[in-house]
Amino acid sequence: MLKRRLAGAAMLLTVVAGALVATSVPASAAPNYQLPFPCGQQWRLNTWDSTHAPALDMVREPQSGTEGSLLVAPAAGTVNQSYYHGNAGNMIQINHGGGHFTTYIHLQSRAVSVGDRVAQGQLIGRVGHTGPTSNGTPHLHYEQGYDADGSGSASWGFEGAERVTAVFGGKAYGPAPNGEWRNVESRNGCESRAGNSVTGDSYADVLATDGDGKMWLYSNNFVRDNGQPYTGSAPREVGHGWSASTRIIPADVTGDGYTDLLAVDATGKMLLYSNNIARDNGQPYTGSAPREVGHGWSTTTRIIPADVTGDGYTDLLAVDATGKMLLYSNNIVRDNGQPYTGSTPREVGHGWNNYPRVMA
Repeated sequence: MLKRRLAGAAMLLTVVAGALVATSVPASAAPNYQLPFPCGQQWRLNTWDSTHAPALDMVREPQSGTEGSLLVAPAAGTVNQSYYHGNAGNMIQINHGGGHFTTYIHLQSRAVSVGDRVAQGQLIGRVGHTGPTSNGTPHLHYEQGYDADGSGSASWGFEGAERVTAVFGGKAYGPAPNGEWRNVESRNGCESRAGNSVTGDSYADVLATDGDGKMWLYSNNFVRDNGQPYTGSAPREVGHGWSASTRIIPADVTGDGYTDLLAVDATGKMLLYSNNIARDNGQPYTGSAPREVGHGWSTTTRIIPADVTGDGYTDLLAVDATGKMLLYSNNIVRDNGQPYTGSTPREVGHGWNNYPRVMA
């Protein structure tokens, strides 16, 4: 249990303390908060006892990876506190508008200053164990708050503070004491990085196919390897037989934050290779048989993956020989696992054959 108390001259600050019931009901809807960690990471959340709830303590799964983990904004806002507190250590508070605030303490480091505007998913610091009340245990102490008294900030860190039940992605974590949630996966930033991360850590990996049709994964260990993203580890084989494909398109088709692959063969048939790297012991594309998700793709000169509709699922933009661009919306949830065949594609532009490169 990461239970500890903070005593300050100006106030009693119980870092794991809090009220079970908010002091008032927020007048405006809270932002759509996401877990404050990069897409795909898994964390354990605890409310602990009645003096701690509804605040949360968070440790990474596995816990050994907690220290130094990236901390990102759960929603857009403006930093209104960022300093070193004598008991809480490095702390940050963000004003998300409408009286809604989030607070983070015991940070290893802070990457933002008062007045900075932050976007959802933007790096704001790193998780650590600063401040004597961390008990030397790396973890994030996190609070969602509401400025009930109109003071311009939400009080934090003590029983009776302006704290409310934490909600991520529409799901409440609390407010009852002794709550524990294991392996809670972050969806923060997943929708903005389709086609990038094979390993689901929000860093763009590289896939390469050789002359024999073997596929190699070059993992991006940018943080671990001092800014050298692809050289710290030897590449590893994650598939073979890819020489039969005329095109290979990286795209998060299933919307889970992991890059899937779409392969088009010589006949124009499109196959989906789902990325099940977490389930299949680090083998992203070999655990399940590919399945056909379309045909007739040999008539297109370009296929561009992009989340055009902004729903977190990668759509496809196809350009034909005349320069016409068609949007194939990804309705994988609605259409029983068929991402691009449930609706007729629609024209969204023309003249695209005048450009040697088209990117999204």
